[in-house]
Amino acid sequence: MTSRRDRLMPVFFTCALVLVTGCATKQEFVPTQAAETPVIARGRELFNDVKLSADGKWSCATCHPNHGHTNNKSYVGLDVVADGDPKGRSTPTLWGAGTRQAFSWAGTAPSLQANIRGIIVNRMKGPEPAPATLDALEAYVRSLGYPPNPNLNADGTPAGAAPAAAKRGYAVFMRAGCQACHVPPSFDKKEVEDVFSGGKFKVPSLRVVSSTAPYFHDGRFATLEETVRFMWEYVQKAGTTEKLTEKDMLDLMEFLRIL
Repeated sequence: MTSRRDRLMPVFFTCALVLVTGCATKQEFVPTQAAETPVIARGRELFNDVKLSADGKWSCATCHPNHGHTNNKSYVGLDVVADGDPKGRSTPTLWGAGTRQAFSWAGTAPSLQANIRGIIVNRMKGPEPAPATLDALEAYVRSLGYPPNPNLNADGTPAGAAPAAAKRGYAVFMRAGCQACHVPPSFDKKEVEDVFSGGKFKVPSLRVVSSTAPYFHDGRFATLEETVRFMWEYVQKAGTTEKLTEKDMLDLMEFLRIL
C-alpha cells in the first residue's frame, strides 16, 4: 500500500515544475483571422513550404511562427546575428500586416506583395514565385489580424477595461507627440524617419509591441523600457518643450503594453 507521501510526490513535482518553468501559466496569443477562403488556405500552405527557399530548409514560418508572428531574432540574410549588429534586421510580426503603411525596414517595398517577393528571392534565394503564389501568400498574410484585445478600442484609444495607468499613458502618448509618427489605430506611418539610429527606416507599428522584442531595425534594444527612453531622448533633442516625469514615462510604457 502506498504512503500518503508517495501519492503526493507527483503533485509536488508538478507544482515545482510550474514554478521553475512557468509553462502552465504561459499564454500563447493567437491572431484573429479572416474566414479561410481557398486562396487563403493555399497561402497558408505556401507560408509553411520550405520549397520556396533555395536550399529547401526555410519557409516564411521559420522566422514568423505562431501564425505569422515573430521568432524575436535578428538576421543578416538567413544567418542569425547578435541583436544590435548594424547589418542585422530584426524580424517583425506579420500580425496586422494588411493594415501597415510601409513595408520592409528600409521602407522601400512599394507594396506588401512586393515585400513578400523580395524576401523569397533576395533573402531565401528562392526561384521567382509565380503570380498565383504571390497572390495566395499576400491573401494569407492579410488575413492575419491581432489577438482579441479587450483593453483597446478600434480607434486605438484605451477601452474602459484598460488599467488606469494605461489610460494615463495614452494621454502622455498624445501629449508627448508620439502620435505624429505612430499614427493610431495602426500606430505606424508611411514615411521613413531618421531617429539618430543609423539612417532612415520605416516607423514600425506599435501594436503588440510588448511581444516583438528586440527593438529597432537592428534589434539593439532588448526591452521596451530601453526603447522608450531612447526615443524620448530623441524627441527632446528634436526640440520638444514638453516635460515628462518618471511617472509619466512609466504610464506611457503601460499604455504601450496594452497595444
